Amino acid sequence: MAGALDILGSLLSGGMTKSAPGRIEHSLSEKGVGGQGGFLDQILGGVRPQAAPPQAQNVGAASGLGGALGSILGDSGTLKVGGLGALAGAILGGGAKGAIGGGALALLGSLALKAMQGARAGQMQHQQIDPAAQLVAGLRAPSNQQEGMQVESQAELLVDAMINAAKADGQIDQQEIERIATKVETTGDSRERLIEKLRKPMDTDRIARSATSPQLAVQVYAASLLAIEVDTEAEKQYLADLAGRLRLDPGTVQRLHAALGVA
Repeated sequence: MAGALDILGSLLSGGMTKSAPGRIEHSLSEKGVGGQGGFLDQILGGVRPQAAPPQAQNVGAASGLGGALGSILGDSGTLKVGGLGALAGAILGGGAKGAIGGGALALLGSLALKAMQGARAGQMQHQQIDPAAQLVAGLRAPSNQQEGMQVESQAELLVDAMINAAKADGQIDQQEIERIATKVETTGDSRERLIEKLRKPMDTDRIARSATSPQLAVQVYAASLLAIEVDTEAEKQYLADLAGRLRLDPGTVQRLHAALGVA
């Protein structure tokens, strides 16, 4: 059965909206978290790809994050040539199944960290990001089963946030449900579980309550921003309401929009 991390990767790589691939590419440019010596280069400077611990394999998170980091980092632990391209390739459908989900989480995590750092991002050093924040941001693989379960739970929340945002301008009809479901490589119970989520009413309160840290709250908003076009008043109002419930400051929201190229 596909895990939440795989579903998250499929939703981002398949593109819930026509603008999603362009926004992802924009976010990996120097205007987002990319660029030589840019934000992602800085925060990955001291990260080393980790092999998936055997006890974490059964939750599917460690291999996904480890695979994603392995494609981005060189043996020295620094951002290797083409690393950003590898990350973009994984998210946009060019990577192995597990690495797509890990890449999606790493992108959302990097965007969140940059938005939270704000004006200080240019002077940020990797040492300032503690191991717990690295895990939430998808910048290190889980080291045990408990951490693997934490990553899967977090990925599930981000999936729920994307689906909730997609309902902002009205309940998703059956045709839209089928369109989104076909983007996810799921069968049997996993497919039914996804369709059930798509059919449920909006529950923004639950999404906001489940974001138990400021960092995760920013990632929830970033995922939501990638799930909709933001071309209707209903969608704009939804994002404003979500930002309020997540207690995000206007500067953080503005930086996220800028990184993704959303007006």
